[in-house]
Amino acid sequence: MEDPVVTAGEPQSAGTPAPPAPSEPAPIEHPFEFHGDAREYFRIWIVNLALGIVTLGLYSAWAKVRSERYFYGNTRLAGVPFEYLAQPWPILKGRLIAVALFGGYVLAGQFSVTLQLGLAALIAVLMPWLLVRGAAFRARYSSWRGLRFRFVTDYRQAYVRYLLLWAPLALTLGLLFPYVKFKQKQFFVERHRYGGSAFGFRATGGDFYPPYLAAWGALVAWAFVSSMLIGAFVFGVVLHGRVPTPPPAWFGYAFALPMYLGYFAVWAFLSAALANLLYNRAELGPHRFRSSLKGSRLFGLYLGNTLAIVCSAGLAIPWAKVRLARYRAQSLTLLAGDDPANLHAEAGEDIDAVAAEMDGLFDIDIGL
Repeated sequence: MEDPVVTAGEPQSAGTPAPPAPSEPAPIEHPFEFHGDAREYFRIWIVNLALGIVTLGLYSAWAKVRSERYFYGNTRLAGVPFEYLAQPWPILKGRLIAVALFGGYVLAGQFSVTLQLGLAALIAVLMPWLLVRGAAFRARYSSWRGLRFRFVTDYRQAYVRYLLLWAPLALTLGLLFPYVKFKQKQFFVERHRYGGSAFGFRATGGDFYPPYLAAWGALVAWAFVSSMLIGAFVFGVVLHGRVPTPPPAWFGYAFALPMYLGYFAVWAFLSAALANLLYNRAELGPHRFRSSLKGSRLFGLYLGNTLAIVCSAGLAIPWAKVRLARYRAQSLTLLAGDDPANLHAEAGEDIDAVAAEMDGLFDIDIGL
């Protein structure tokens, strides 16, 4: 008897197993690496500090370029170092304008409160524009494998997400804050480019609520427990008449220190959670990222770095920066869907450094 012939389009019999679906190839993991050395960077840092003092701060632009090039050049991905391509003169120009604007704001308070408030309002109105221009400058002068990054400017969305979205916060008693942060992170991730490829951001507003709610809950619980313990201790000491009048200065610091340590720990855990959320939901074409920062490890680094800097009168700053950069690099991995060398170049324009130095002066966090 002849075997039955199954023609195209006819369903297979129930006893015939369906062919397995082709599986996607596993991504190739490329961990980030940092090869900097604290003693090596200390030599750069101490020379930058000395020349900055001698030149009354004018050397700070050259100091920034030297430091950035050191950290970029010692950060590697797939064995290839990053590059920082900015030049000192544009940075110096931007830094002088930023200092002049900030100095004008400070000095205005000595003459007219109205003038100072006017300058503060002007800076607030300019802030979204400054954020966009600062991000564009940093991206334009950062490269890897000979290809530069780029930031696509969109001032309208910047004003919506960094100015207008703050208005409803008071009406929602702050409950909208995680959603606002999501919209801001989304804005900066999705407008970055590498070569001709755009970054994507797969997170949602709901993803930002668990870390913030956990942090708020931990802060409230810590404040309550600390207040109860401090209150019980003070009541017991006062009841037994062991507190001199007036109490010594260390008495207040002894109570404030545990509370601030608790807040510091919560902040470290929140920073780790948000960084992991940012990178784990970012993508670049077929490429993904994996971030594995630990809140406990980050808290230990921040605490150890702070104590070392204070005890060394600032001389441990290079060691602290290298230590933190190494941990951040070790916690980040590129999950490459294909060869990253396939990304092609894209033309870009030169960006001035004024806005980059402004948001650096005011310590604005753009999340990347």
